[in-house]
Amino acid sequence: MLERSSSSSWAGWLALVGTAFVLVFAPLYPGRITLAGIPLDTVILTVPIAILFGIPLLARIGPEGFPRIGIELPAIVFLGWALLSAVFTGAQASVIATWVRYASYLMLVCVVAAVAVDPARRRMMLWILVIVGSVTVVHGFWQYVNPTVYIGMDGLDTSVATRVFATFENPNFYAEFLVLVFAVTLALVFAEKGVLRYIAIVLLVAQAMALLLTYTRGSWLALALGLGIVVLMIDARLIWPFVLSGAAIVPFVPGVLDRVASIFSLEGTASFRLKLWEVAGESIAERPLFGAGLGRFYDAFRATVLSHPEITLGYLSYGAHNSYFQLAAEVGILGGIAFAWMVFGSCRMGAFYNMRMAGDMRSRLVNAALTAGLVAFAVNAFTSNAFQHPRGAVFFFVLVGIQAGVGAEFWSSPAVARVRVRKAGTAWATSYAARVYGSIEGVVGAMLHTSVTRWLLAHEPIGGGRLLATSRVARVVIGEGSAGRGEALPGDG
Repeated sequence: MLERSSSSSWAGWLALVGTAFVLVFAPLYPGRITLAGIPLDTVILTVPIAILFGIPLLARIGPEGFPRIGIELPAIVFLGWALLSAVFTGAQASVIATWVRYASYLMLVCVVAAVAVDPARRRMMLWILVIVGSVTVVHGFWQYVNPTVYIGMDGLDTSVATRVFATFENPNFYAEFLVLVFAVTLALVFAEKGVLRYIAIVLLVAQAMALLLTYTRGSWLALALGLGIVVLMIDARLIWPFVLSGAAIVPFVPGVLDRVASIFSLEGTASFRLKLWEVAGESIAERPLFGAGLGRFYDAFRATVLSHPEITLGYLSYGAHNSYFQLAAEVGILGGIAFAWMVFGSCRMGAFYNMRMAGDMRSRLVNAALTAGLVAFAVNAFTSNAFQHPRGAVFFFVLVGIQAGVGAEFWSSPAVARVRVRKAGTAWATSYAARVYGSIEGVVGAMLHTSVTRWLLAHEPIGGGRLLATSRVARVVIGEGSAGRGEALPGDG
């Protein structure tokens, strides 16, 4: 049985203290400490503390009471194959150290999940991360007002003072972190009431502005996609407020419109990324089984560029700007597929829990917010080295653990094939969001003919969870088999 003792459980609070080391120091302290000639960053130093402090809690709940994560199999396959890769590529110390880092991420997921089962501890964990993330936002605003460092400014409008990066080394790294913090803050907007909800809303807006000021297009698109999928997963009626509110922010930030327009250009950084992917592809083709060794992509990059002079980049060392390609080049095709499977499995757990939370709207909304962050980070990794940047990547796994804690009580609940959103007398019907939606629908309906708009919303396959609930392909992917509309899926009794 899951650990359900009161929030005064010393083991639970000890584990929370250990987790807080990661939540606080990883984002705020950018430097490295050299110990016995080995450079150690805050992730390497704090994750073992969180795991160590979490051992009493894990021992207390036991293997039978541990919350299931949903990615156990791909995680085992990835770590096992990466270890084989390390052996067959020479078992260098740096490769083993990188393997330990990935293994520690997954151990951290277990600790965070056990902590997050308890609502009081989960709430405190969320607020710690949101407050720390907001401190970096204040730092980012200060950087924009008083610019002294200019990173990646090529192609930006002259009205852009700088790209903010706060305590991170690069605006891209900071944006990867922000999409996760944004998701956690959104979860608090849904979970809190009264003054705390308004505080969370203010922090959410500030984080959105900071994300725009990073001028990182990949993160913008990834977060928009993550939020869009989740909005449709909950209720298609929210899609118009979502689209219009997002568009309303854009004109207030200098240079954003030009930056958005440049997304569709194949010149500049987009063209450069294509060449990086070509190098990664050649490296994978040369070492398809075990790769070059975990964490040794730069060595593989150099060897590939030197052996393929037709690929002109001007660099002998560079990341792939695609985490999945980079990992496949490091641990082979099978290892790369296992990692992608693990990441996809983490994202699809949002759909798994959504189908079981049914009438618990608050839990559904919190789950949806966390899913948005996971999807955004996973999508962002297609155009960046997101999973190779420890100070951002560690928080992806923190969110995986939090979501597992939120969904633990629903794991054995029957999956509802269609989640219906009641109308009269519900929180939605009486909410301010519903009134805003009604106003927007009136304007849009007048422009596009209301009857047509309503027909589209009624028949589109994603709204109200219909894609996740009734699509045979989607149900097979998330392991549900098939069932009739409105019925509990078999095997969930």
